[in-house]
Amino acid sequence: MEIVASFAPQPFADPLAQLAAPPAGATMVELRADLFPPDFPLYQAVQACKLPVVLTLRSRAEGGQGPDDPGERERFFREKAAWPVALFDLEAERDLPLLGKLVPKEKAIVSRHLQESPGDIEQLMASLLGLGTRYAKLVTRASSLADVLAVLRLADALARGANGQRRGVVFAQGEQGVATRLLSPLLAAPLAYASWGPQGAVAPGQLPPGELLSLVGHLQGRPKRVYAVLSDRAHLSLSPRMHAAGFRALGLPYAFVPLTVRSAQELEALLRPLGEGPLDALGLATGGFAVTMPWKEQASACCTLLAPRAQRARAVNTVLPRLGKVIGDLTDADGINRVFLEAGVALQGARVAVLGTGGAARAALVALQLAGARAVVVGRDPAKAEKLAREFQAKAARAEELGPVQALINATPAGGDGSADPLLEALDLPQGCLVVDLPYGEGPTFLEKLAAQRGWDYVSGREVLLFQGVSQFAAMNGVAPPVRAMAAALGLPEVQG
Repeated sequence: MEIVASFAPQPFADPLAQLAAPPAGATMVELRADLFPPDFPLYQAVQACKLPVVLTLRSRAEGGQGPDDPGERERFFREKAAWPVALFDLEAERDLPLLGKLVPKEKAIVSRHLQESPGDIEQLMASLLGLGTRYAKLVTRASSLADVLAVLRLADALARGANGQRRGVVFAQGEQGVATRLLSPLLAAPLAYASWGPQGAVAPGQLPPGELLSLVGHLQGRPKRVYAVLSDRAHLSLSPRMHAAGFRALGLPYAFVPLTVRSAQELEALLRPLGEGPLDALGLATGGFAVTMPWKEQASACCTLLAPRAQRARAVNTVLPRLGKVIGDLTDADGINRVFLEAGVALQGARVAVLGTGGAARAALVALQLAGARAVVVGRDPAKAEKLAREFQAKAARAEELGPVQALINATPAGGDGSADPLLEALDLPQGCLVVDLPYGEGPTFLEKLAAQRGWDYVSGREVLLFQGVSQFAAMNGVAPPVRAMAAALGLPEVQG
């Protein structure tokens, strides 16, 4: 797979020095000429590149900052036609007169970038392929699961088409389109567009080359199984990274991708028996799903068979499509119990507060109940907290009136991005109390900061994710999980299985 790292100048950085040191994993560089200052010596940028160059002048009409006027675009490419670049990106709507005239077909990517998902995506790609260029590139924007599936359907059709149709590059921009950036290069043209670095994306949904490789770099073509994490913000989940590390360690030709789910209808469409789901219809055999906020409760209703602990919680985080049925389990309970064990805190008889009233809180309450702990429910809405506490034979309390507790579990998204949260700030916990965060982010969470200030012992959401993921991996794949590889993928210290 070729990985094209898109480059645009960044503030307070030397572009030429950056281009001389491309990100690890990149095999080509896309110079976004439309994002360079007008007076920048672009030829020097081409010379500075250590990798083959794709020269792009994206028009404003297609989401860039370059000219829309065909005459102005022709002048640009006429000046650059003899430059030592590997490929020129020509827009089908504006630059076709240049094809074969200024730019040879074998050095051209003919492209269209759409700001929505059209209904005639197959016909659009067929017209681009018919131009006979080195690559034909069609980019849409995903705003729903249907948009994602439309792109994957086209990628699958290209994979199954006549020889030469792997010239078709197709993916969807946006947070919801990340799965297409991962799967399409394995089906259609093996060309993936990446950001220059974690903060250097020039298009929404781009991943750095290293992240792309960590997720699908172990695959050569169509994966034998596809797994997904389902959430309303799936692109932020580390589950794909963790599971992909496990696949790589064991040599399993599987893919794990983020799928954003925005409605109960989308969730129900995915959680179908083996062979009956929308991914199966595309020849992507569905292996299973990790389910996270806010769909854990709704997902349990989609399952035809629930593990006892999932039935008790009426929430699931692991869904296994099987012939004629859909099985749901709650490996969150394993993650919670394991981090308490690792921290040396015995749950039997301990008084533990659970912050939240949703599916994650239900999972925590089941874990505590099964371990013999005495739970206290804290929520923003006292009535909801009281109702949930009664269901689990627990107590309800306000954050500032908890009384003596040995531990607290934050089963809400609060503070995951590091920003302050009034409910967390109101917590009145004793020195040395163990606080377990279920959310996680790139930097410290707000609860982690509070723990450092107030003398609480802290356990990160990544640790919970790891240990629930170990159980999840075993359930999904029927093999012993490679715990060390999965922990390393999450940036955690070496742990024992």
